[in-house]
Amino acid sequence: MHSFIVVDDDRSVRSVLTRIIEQYDLGEVLGEAENGVRGEELVVSHRPDIVIIDLLLPMKDGIAVVKKTKSLDIKSVFIMLSQVSSKDIIGKAYENGIEFFINKPINVIEVVNVIKKVKEYLTLRRTFQTIESAALQLKKDDTASEYTIMDKNKKFINQILSDIGIIGELGSKDIVKICSVLIKDKALNYALEEMQLPDLFRLVHESHSSSSENLSIESKTVEMRIRRAVGKAMKNIATLGIEDFANEKFMLYSSSLFDYIEIKSEMDYIRGKSKTGGKINVKTFIRRLLMMIEEYENPF
Repeated sequence: MHSFIVVDDDRSVRSVLTRIIEQYDLGEVLGEAENGVRGEELVVSHRPDIVIIDLLLPMKDGIAVVKKTKSLDIKSVFIMLSQVSSKDIIGKAYENGIEFFINKPINVIEVVNVIKKVKEYLTLRRTFQTIESAALQLKKDDTASEYTIMDKNKKFINQILSDIGIIGELGSKDIVKICSVLIKDKALNYALEEMQLPDLFRLVHESHSSSSENLSIESKTVEMRIRRAVGKAMKNIATLGIEDFANEKFMLYSSSLFDYIEIKSEMDYIRGKSKTGGKINVKTFIRRLLMMIEEYENPF
């Protein structure tokens, strides 16, 4: 049975959420809090599976609570309660560890559906952790060379690219090459955040060009190929979400490789509800792919 903490300054909202969780047999509520400070204390002490928390709270807002508890390596999944529709605020919430939203005023059907999706997500995450654990055991038993380790990383990257439907794209080979270079060169990896894309591509591909002019052309070509590949990946993941919101690949990659808010925009565009789709950020995609590789190398 999954455990819950409910944090909201409105007692009636807390009561409604607790009653829904109990009546629909969704789990057990371990505690309630009316402000951010108390809510943080409960999350830290109980480490529940799921935390339902209001965005605007007395003493400490919901995003600050999430950010703090995530920094303590607490694995709780956070559902944010909010009436706020600002893309900036929602984006900030996702950046700081919010996985799901429930809109106010509370709707019973929405609450039940969101919690069920979170429980499916938890099951998926535990499966992924089991895979990571198996990978760790393989590493302990493996006395292979650095080349073999790099080869395993490439296979892992290719598996992800296959999952998101771009393994056959020209840009996928460039993505593998860039990740391989960044994995080997830790200093370059750390500098990724400050680096412009042309500089990154130039460093990665400089050994394959005979002149600075050719190098400049090659960098632009690589960037276009990768942008097309990442754009197709975003469309593929958004389409999966439209067809089945509980799809394992959608749940895993929509918020790990992409910003969920951009995936949502792409879904709305595909449905014809919006004139523009999600924004592509190649550097963010590469950085998050590297983070997944790092988790694969160091599961714990």
